[in-house]
Amino acid sequence: MALVTVSAIFLRWLPAHGLPILLLFAVSAGAAAAIYFTQRRRYGASSRGIARENVDADITAVLWTACAGVSLGGLGIGVVLAG
Repeated sequence: MALVTVSAIFLRWLPAHGLPILLLFAVSAGAAAAIYFTQRRRYGASSRGIARENVDADITAVLWTACAGVSLGGLGIGVVLAG
């Protein structure tokens, strides 16, 4: 939900910073969509792990979320400094 809110804030910045903001919007909306559409699979895996008392960390989900956060930060800094 936070990434959806951030996406809306990026759209609010569109008149001030121009079209490069759409790249930030695309990254944050894509990350939000990926999290939403894989949520059922991740919750199912967690509940099965709890049932067998052996929960594994979802390293790929953490890495993808970290990559999205780092790219949003870098793109945001770039857009603000360029504008």
